[in-house]
Amino acid sequence: MTTMSVAGEGPGMLSDIHRMRTLPLTEIPEGLPAMVEGSWRRCLGTHRLSPDFTRRADVLSYGELRETLDQEELLIRSATAEIDRLFRRLAPDACTVSLASAQGVKLLFRCDPYHMDDLKRAGVLPGSIWVEDMQGTNGIGTCLLERRPLSIVGDEHFNRALSGITCTVAPIFGSHGLLAGVLNISSLDKIGAQAVRLLSDVVNRSARRIETQLFQRRNSGHRLVSLSADGDFADAAALSMLALDDFGLIVDFTHDAPMMLRRTADELRTARLDQIVEPDAVHGVRSEPVTPAGAGHLRMAALSQAAAAISDHGPAAPPESEAPLSDPRLDEILQQALGLALRQLPLMLTGETGTGKTTLALRLARLVSGDFLMLEGGAADEITRLKLDTLRARPSCTLVLDQIDEMSIPMQRSLVQVLEGAQHPLITITSSAKNLQPELAGLRPDLIHRLNGAAFTLPPLRSTPEPEKVILRALAEEARLAGRAAPHISGEALAILSCHHWPGNLRELHFALRRAIALAENTVTVANLPARLIELSETHDVLARSKYETARIETALRYHKGNVMETARYLGISRATLYRKMQGKRSNGLIDKP
Repeated sequence: MTTMSVAGEGPGMLSDIHRMRTLPLTEIPEGLPAMVEGSWRRCLGTHRLSPDFTRRADVLSYGELRETLDQEELLIRSATAEIDRLFRRLAPDACTVSLASAQGVKLLFRCDPYHMDDLKRAGVLPGSIWVEDMQGTNGIGTCLLERRPLSIVGDEHFNRALSGITCTVAPIFGSHGLLAGVLNISSLDKIGAQAVRLLSDVVNRSARRIETQLFQRRNSGHRLVSLSADGDFADAAALSMLALDDFGLIVDFTHDAPMMLRRTADELRTARLDQIVEPDAVHGVRSEPVTPAGAGHLRMAALSQAAAAISDHGPAAPPESEAPLSDPRLDEILQQALGLALRQLPLMLTGETGTGKTTLALRLARLVSGDFLMLEGGAADEITRLKLDTLRARPSCTLVLDQIDEMSIPMQRSLVQVLEGAQHPLITITSSAKNLQPELAGLRPDLIHRLNGAAFTLPPLRSTPEPEKVILRALAEEARLAGRAAPHISGEALAILSCHHWPGNLRELHFALRRAIALAENTVTVANLPARLIELSETHDVLARSKYETARIETALRYHKGNVMETARYLGISRATLYRKMQGKRSNGLIDKP
């Protein structure tokens, strides 16, 4: 009989492996809260974990984290201001305030630098993934399963390496009650039971405020209805909300709205508000514009029978004058596309990631009809089906399609049926028109025929002839979203931003400016810019306007490690043109000879 051995394997290792596979449930500590005990039982029984052998949290790579941040941009925008406020309020008592996605990935991270080394040793990092079936009982992972606020204090963590941390968390719910993320406060200090209860209330109220922000951003083209149990609308944490179309149809609601209205979630979906409540149940109503689109926000207090209606209100107010788009070239595309959309011609917006396709599509949708519905092909079939059901009752609604190549075949069939004979304005977003070829994307040909129309390719930021103008527009927009006046920007900072080649396009620019605005007081300086931008520009005198193109070429070459073909592609010029420019600048001493 042949025997096999593994290098480094011995009786001790075999014993450990056997112990991990046969952990008895009696190892659960006594005195755990019922919810925590239930989590420990899952860890030992279902997940087959051991407190002494639980692995460190996995951490996304830079590329994976960046892609995740792009996908969660709406949640991050909705949460940033509240998380910053919470961290300022609790520091130094809380060493970290963070936001995790519905998959347990830490997206936003505010930390006391003094505790950074301790957190690193525990694996608490931006991009780390916290799920119960891998890390055992922990604040984020257990909250994702329990779907309610909770605290995991010290030794209540399943992983012994986390026994010095107290985590207080609350779920953040998104569309139709689906979990969107988790808000987490962690401390390395021992916290008493009373302090934990107070902290839990603070975290839960902050999570509700983030939900409200997320709901308003998600439904910026609809009427928003606020419901309050006591008539107090001052605190967003105490509100439930509904979103209505022009016909009073409920198209979205916060997770606690069904309970306040004493209805089930299924009863609210696709129902008219005047079918849910009696008009005489309304205690008080007033209309107030609260979104960039100028949609009416109707507030009403919920009485004992729950709350209120708007069955007699007409269409939402027309969009207010909106700020110009960051890139002036997009304004021109907007005007051309708008003229075609008003003539019922389908539109297709293509371009690299971050060029502003979604922003432009939503701006167009608001201008075309004021009522729009965004359909993401990668969404769960249940969500897609619900949205298609609402579309049938909204004949003038503009349909914005994103990631259409990821839509399942049954949902493609349903979409074709909804579009059959309808006159919905259509806007499709894709990285390339080639992605929508049936043979490449697996799309139904009859669906492609309905989507094909006028295609507009959004230009990359690096090809703009007016980088300073784009930067100043973007700076003003980010300042407006942050609720403050646009700060000044130093000439040196503006020059560095102007010379960067921006592989992430407008999205990368806006992230950089958002960071700069958060750090700056009255003037954005070089010190407020991301370190990577400074490193890529520091070897040249980018302040001289005559050297602008030189610095831009040099920066792009360094980024692409001297690959001329990739550099030319990013600069939006041919390889021959790039060679010619490099040759001329070398002869003038502007670019170092190889």
